[in-house]
Amino acid sequence: MPSTPKTRFSSAAYSDPGKVRDHNEDRVWADDGRGCFAVIDGMGGHAAGEQAAQIALDRIRVRLERQTDSVEQRVREAITIANNAIHEAAQSKPEWNGMACVLTVAVIDDGFATIGHVGDSRLYKLQNGAITKITRDHSPVGEREDAGDLTETEAMAHPRRNEVFRDVGSQEHAPDDPNFIEIQRIPFEQDSALLLCSDGLSDVLPSDQILEIVQGRAGDRWDAVRALIDAANDNSKDNVSAVLVEGESFGGSKRKHASSSLVGPHFYRWAYLVVGLLLGIFAVIAAIRWFVTPAAPRVPMGIAVAEGGSISAALDRALPGDTVVLAPGIFHENVRLKSDVDLIARQAHETTLEGDVIANGVTRSRIEGLLIRAAELGVSVNDSNVTISRCEISGARAAGVEFKGSSLGVLSASSIHDNAGPGVAVGGNAAPEIENNLIVGNGTQPGNLHPGLDLTSTAKSRVTGNVFLSNGAEAVWMQTANAAIAERNFFTVAGKSEKRSPSPVKVVGAKP
Repeated sequence: MPSTPKTRFSSAAYSDPGKVRDHNEDRVWADDGRGCFAVIDGMGGHAAGEQAAQIALDRIRVRLERQTDSVEQRVREAITIANNAIHEAAQSKPEWNGMACVLTVAVIDDGFATIGHVGDSRLYKLQNGAITKITRDHSPVGEREDAGDLTETEAMAHPRRNEVFRDVGSQEHAPDDPNFIEIQRIPFEQDSALLLCSDGLSDVLPSDQILEIVQGRAGDRWDAVRALIDAANDNSKDNVSAVLVEGESFGGSKRKHASSSLVGPHFYRWAYLVVGLLLGIFAVIAAIRWFVTPAAPRVPMGIAVAEGGSISAALDRALPGDTVVLAPGIFHENVRLKSDVDLIARQAHETTLEGDVIANGVTRSRIEGLLIRAAELGVSVNDSNVTISRCEISGARAAGVEFKGSSLGVLSASSIHDNAGPGVAVGGNAAPEIENNLIVGNGTQPGNLHPGLDLTSTAKSRVTGNVFLSNGAEAVWMQTANAAIAERNFFTVAGKSEKRSPSPVKVVGAKP
């Protein structure tokens, strides 16, 4: 369960493609319940930049939502896992070669903010009418600005301001590598605010303008975020993203009203006339704003489903960014996932779904904490990007989990067991990340033996840290030899009497 921070806060997060680009390589994340926030800016061209940012967001969320170890260690591991996943994915497709991202992550816990930072996205702290840049830009121009060789205005106008010498994804790293992750821990008081932003904002808005916009809208965080992005879009040629986290009393003293002693005999008559006139003016202004001013970004919702309710109905109602939260109990239905809508169990492994989960053409979704008692396919992912985390999947006739088409995604920290077909099947041109799972007792029907992992995709998947035990055939079938599979996973012999290949991995070649 998330810990309760001493400082109470609320956040707003929004990412805008801007007025020049037709795609968005930025990603933002805000989880008030766990106190986790991030801004990620992808690099490497249209498809590659977006892909790098999405991989980073998925990995960081999975690690930070698992609240083990110290906050600093979680932040370091989250960024490192994202880094290495991006680096490996970049080797799988020529058009992804060189993709990477820069990012800033903040975790608020016990009255402090722990910040992990790589690159030239930024985190500012606002308090008592002042703004402080907490992170350092890992760039030649940023170094000169931090050293005082360049003013903020000169740095913003410098032709090399977009160059960075640290990133996430261009080479493999360990969590404690020097010159990789910048970690800071700062107090986060109730009268302060944190702003995480991409360089699409900080390259065009000086810090005093950022302060003026946020401080002037203190208490209305969504209006502040929208105003920041609108102001940046006046001059920015990049995607623009911001996450604003306000302490409970941020800017609370600025709205105090002075009293008046004007109580002459005609005061109230004139006061009523003036108030009426002002109300009329405000009504006109409000009407104009209603038709002219764009609506504030929608706040993502959590849609709760009680036992006996319909998951499918909740997914139909959900809008992008929403999360469908399942209460403990048993649900009997097949479920079709929806793009940018997550499906999670309120308490991990206390919610059972008797049916299959299907993702077809889903751009991004996440399943977490479910017990899936499947019929045909536990989770079927076709031309989709789905993260499956902390699930238990059993009973499927065809496969526990199947990735096919051009699917991406993650299967992590899950138990895939006692499925008649293979535990996990990856075909077509799918390239999911399969990490730290327990894959046990799958494909054991006499005369129809299957492996724990049937990996026949033409693309390269990252398969690491998994435990294979007592599956019907070899632990892994694959189309082409890959020594890393045997080196990076764990294999246990079941001790049964059948004669099997001494190797846990079998190369089966291309399937007809």
